[in-house]
Amino acid sequence: MHTLKATAASSLSLPAETYIYTIAASAPGIFAAISSDDSLRVFDAATLDRVSVISNKTHDAGVTSLRSYAAGESQLLVTGGREGKVKLWDVRAGNAVVEMETARHAPVLSVACNPENNTIVAGTELLSSQAVVAFCKPARNASLISEITTNLTAAVTQLQYHPTRSNMLLSGSTDGLVNVYDTTIADEDEALVQVINHGSVHHAGFLSERTIYALSHDEQFSIHAATDPDDSAQEPEPVHFDDVREPLGCEYVVQLCLGAQGPYIAAGNKIDKRLDLIPLVSTPTWRFDLDNLWRLPGAHGDEVVRSVYLDEQSQSVFTCGEDGFVRAWKPVDGGDEDVQNPAGSGKISRPKDKKQKDRFKPY
Repeated sequence: MHTLKATAASSLSLPAETYIYTIAASAPGIFAAISSDDSLRVFDAATLDRVSVISNKTHDAGVTSLRSYAAGESQLLVTGGREGKVKLWDVRAGNAVVEMETARHAPVLSVACNPENNTIVAGTELLSSQAVVAFCKPARNASLISEITTNLTAAVTQLQYHPTRSNMLLSGSTDGLVNVYDTTIADEDEALVQVINHGSVHHAGFLSERTIYALSHDEQFSIHAATDPDDSAQEPEPVHFDDVREPLGCEYVVQLCLGAQGPYIAAGNKIDKRLDLIPLVSTPTWRFDLDNLWRLPGAHGDEVVRSVYLDEQSQSVFTCGEDGFVRAWKPVDGGDEDVQNPAGSGKISRPKDKKQKDRFKPY
């Protein structure tokens, strides 16, 4: 086991009793956060206290989702709200430059972005026995999301584009289904290329180009091969971990984090006041590498951690939670020379022993 220590903490000048839902990268060294007071704020990763309020009222009925919309040098963010709107924010300008509405103002629960083809996609709550995945191409005069929709029978809690194939979109919903679509195909039935029945989806996404994971609201976890329509080879059987709370020694799972060193499961324990980042490794088969987990002692006290971000640039881990704080974490000095920083691009560097320059000494 390895340890990360808290190096900074900030309430982002939020009102007392405010939850911080999600943090996301806005630009190198700059992060954004959405909170239960419906604000959108950005802060400096180096200090956490340099905070700018982009909007005090991001969405009229409550903000639900946040994603970075990377587009060249622009600092753009996408949010979704319960009033049925998706907004594209220009951080530098400090305002929403595009607003779009779902049909019948269906509350938006999840969003995903694909700057490669200039597309934003929104997943909605169930409204009149129907939920929708709606696509749009943002423009400054946009007012309505495109009517190109895929109809579902449960709330859409997760959306993610394929890491290399911009036409492939994954959705997860509370009916337990993880669907993968080819968005270039207009016919809904033909566009659906894969269906995974997992359980009410909390998080789901691509572990790699050929691998999908799913995490349910009751902490059931599984890994599946992604279907390749152009490959007729037989797919390997899925790996079902069932309820991971007991084997991971946690009360809840925050999310799966993809870092430079691979995937980690972020698992929280309120009683012990800790958060663990547990490597998920594929050799010889998919398993949790509990011997090499990273522990964040204290975490967010006895409050739930809501979001985790592994920042390779600063080689730091950022967390936010229901205590209303963002916290920054770095490895504790000392330990094994070969330890891999979960947020770094390689091994943690250790200084040479000044008295014996010809050998390394761990501190």
